[in-house]
Formats: sequence, structure tokens, C-alpha cells
Amino acid sequence: MTIKRDRKGSGHAVAWISVGLGLLVVAIAVLMTRPARPPAYTGPVRHVIVISLDTTRPDHLGCYGNTWVRTPRIDALAGESILLTDYMTVASTTLASHTSLFTGKYPHHHGVPRNGFVVHDDNLMLAEILGRAGFHTAGFLASFALDRRFNFDQGFEHFDENFNIFVGQNGADQNQRRAAAVTDAVIDYLDTAGVPRNLFLFVHYFDPHMPYAPPAPYDAMYGPGGIRPKNHPALTAGPASPEAMQKLLGYAGETTYMDEHLGRLLDDLKRRGVLDEALLIVTSDHGENLGDANGPAFDHGWTTYQALMHAVGIIRLPQAANGATRLDCDAASIDVVPTIVKYLGLELPAGVDGRPLDLADLSRNAAPRTRFGEATKPWNEVETDPRWYNTRKQRCVRTGDHKLVRADYLGREELYDIRTDPRERHNLLAAPTPDLLRTAGEMRRALEEWTDTADPLPTHFENSYYEDTVRRLQSLGYLSSGTEDADDEGD
Repeated sequence: MTIKRDRKGSGHAVAWISVGLGLLVVAIAVLMTRPARPPAYTGPVRHVIVISLDTTRPDHLGCYGNTWVRTPRIDALAGESILLTDYMTVASTTLASHTSLFTGKYPHHHGVPRNGFVVHDDNLMLAEILGRAGFHTAGFLASFALDRRFNFDQGFEHFDENFNIFVGQNGADQNQRRAAAVTDAVIDYLDTAGVPRNLFLFVHYFDPHMPYAPPAPYDAMYGPGGIRPKNHPALTAGPASPEAMQKLLGYAGETTYMDEHLGRLLDDLKRRGVLDEALLIVTSDHGENLGDANGPAFDHGWTTYQALMHAVGIIRLPQAANGATRLDCDAASIDVVPTIVKYLGLELPAGVDGRPLDLADLSRNAAPRTRFGEATKPWNEVETDPRWYNTRKQRCVRTGDHKLVRADYLGREELYDIRTDPRERHNLLAAPTPDLLRTAGEMRRALEEWTDTADPLPTHFENSYYEDTVRRLQSLGYLSSGTEDADDEGD
């Protein structure tokens, strides 16, 4: 019997085998070159959670002494946590402050002077540190100011910036989303992806922010027919104008609205078993001038007064250990990275400016220190110091109870006793004693020595989407309508 072979079919088979082998070789090569995922972290905690409350003043939270703004969920969280009573940010604008929060460095080291600039790749960000330690990293944004185009997403495996409020010119830009949408995004993600063995979760809320327009019913919660302000710091000098009062009440309403949806997130994390196995830090990137500080009212970035620099600092340990503790130590936003790293037992990155808080023995955090902060506005015309963009803007130095504030571009210097004058109403240099002059001189030298350490990583204003970037930042209130405020100076 003769068997006939189909040469054409045989040729096709050989071809398909060759293609399959080629794909197998490529797949093996990709697998060999892809970095291996780090082993699961096995230290004292399974998860790390950082929640940022943009533009949120501590004195509008019940846990920090407010008696009329309703923040029951944050207050309850503080009752299970370590509350940092004297926690300060080091920069009064969103991107610069968050980059310090995620690197443990002052802005004149990480290189981001203000919004719209790009975070350099050489910065080792918190998500990268934890990713290398075996954590799955997921971030959820509420504002364009932290958009991936500014390279803030370094180290995140999942980075959700699906903004849904169109507030740009002609209603065309996605710039932000409310707290409800942020919480929904986190819950939906965890429902779909599940909870990994180790999770680093970053959640950013943006609501207490201009134009202070909370949704119903929070838009009518405060004021006539609702809760009236009591001892509001912006009203100490007298009654506010109707327009200013509307903003004050709107800020309070947005704070309460955000509190509700932060509470929903905490409930969901509790239900999943995540919260009690996590190190949770809730902070704010800066405060807001509500008309109670020098500088433009209902804005931030211009000064380093307490209205902007005093920030929220809440640390919840697993199982709420050391809960309901008030820690009166000199803490700063640059301490968050070293604190997390120390608690996890990881190696502290090089070049970190902050110092770790000891969360196991809180009594070990009493050592005094000197802290610094800087403003990020005005732009351009004062950015003439070759050392750093912000050198001639207002800067501050804190040592003990005293705070020295300098604004070189205005030729002004002020000294305050924060313990007796937390609202910074009485400049001690108006009628100084010899001791106060000596104190001011020592603090001035410390500020200049710190300034001389400036060695920023290169950066640039995001130019590839220049017009879009400027338009979006304008819509968020970060730039004026003139593009001269958003130059693309070199690094």
C-alpha cells in the first residue's frame, strides 16, 4: 500500500512549530530579564496605609480641639491612634509637600519646588521602598496636582487618577474628584483585585479646597439654620464679610463631607481584616489661610505661618496599640518615611532628612530638634537665588517654642513664641529684649546654614503638556490666569 504525503500540510506544520518555538524563546527571555518579585514581607505588620487630607487644618478636627466642625470618624480614629500634637509640614503646596512626605527629604534636596514640576527618577519614593520589600503598591488620587505626568507615581503598581470633575476651561479637563468617588475607587479595586499578602495603600482626599463647595446636605450644614462657628480663628479680629463667611462655612462643610467618606474607607478596611493588621498614617500636606494669617486669604503656598504649616498627624498601630495617646514631640512630614522604615525593620535610605519616631517606646521621642519649612509662592520674580527656587520666599525655622519667619524678597523677619502665641499675632522683634535678639540671631544662622545645604535633584516644569498643565493647575487655584506664573525655568 502506498501512503501519499501532503507536502503542503507538512510545510504548514513545520512553520507553526517554528513560530511556536520562537514565541517560547521570547517568553523565556522576557521571564529571565524581568526582575523577580520580592518575597513576601514577614515583619511586624502586613500592610501600610497612608491617607493624605489635602489642605486640611488640624484646628478644624475635633481631635485637635475643635468644638463645632463635625468630624466623628477622624476623631474616633484618633481615639485608637497616636495623635501628633505638633506635627508640621515642610512645604505649603501639594506636590512639593507630598514629595517630601514620600522621600523624607526637604524640597531643596528632592528638587520639586512647587506644583507643575517633575519628580526626578533618582528620588527613592515610599512606594518604591515598600515595593522592593515585597508590598503590592496601590495609589488613589483626588487631584491633578499629583498626576503621573509629574512622575509622582514612582513605585506604584496601580495608580488610579480617574478624575471625574470637569473644572477646566470650557469644562474640558478632568482635574479632581470628591471623597465619595475616591473611597468608591479603593473599594472597587479591592473587590476586584483582592487583598494581597502585603499591601501599601495610598489614598488622597482633596475636598477642603477652594472653591469650598460641599455637596448637599453639607452645603447647608453650617451657618444660618445649621451649626454656627464657635471660636473660629478667622473671626478673632471681628465679623467676616458675607463672602468670607460663606467660604469659612464651605470649608467646614467639605471637611465634614470628607470625614464621612474617610469613615466609609476605614469601615471597609476593617471588614476585610486589613485595618487591624496595618500601620496607618493619616496626615495633611498643609493647611489653609482662612483669613487668620498674613498673606492672601483662602489660599496657601505664600507663607510659612502656622495656619499653613501645622498639619494633621495621626498614627494607628495594628490592633490600635498605644491608642488614645497624644504625643507632644517635634515631628515633621519628612519623618514619615523613616518612621515607617524603622517600624518595618527595613534599611533607611541614604540622604533622608527626617528622623524616625519610635512607635514602640513613645517616651524616646522627646529629644528637641530644629525644623524648617518653606513657601512656594510667589513665582518667577523672586526665584533668583542660584541655590534653590524658594530661597528668597518666606522660610521658617522652629526651635523649641520659638519660630523665626523670614521673607527675603520682602525684607521681613519675625519671631514668635508658638506656645504662648500659636496664632502668631505678636512679633517679638517689634520690641526685642537682648535675649530675644540673641535667640533670633542663633535661629537666623541655623536657617542660613540649612539653606546652604541645598543640593536639589534636577527638575523642570512639565512642558510636554505645557498648556494643559497650566490650564489644569489654574483650575485648581494653583496658578493665576497669566502663564507668566508657570514658567519653564531650567533645573
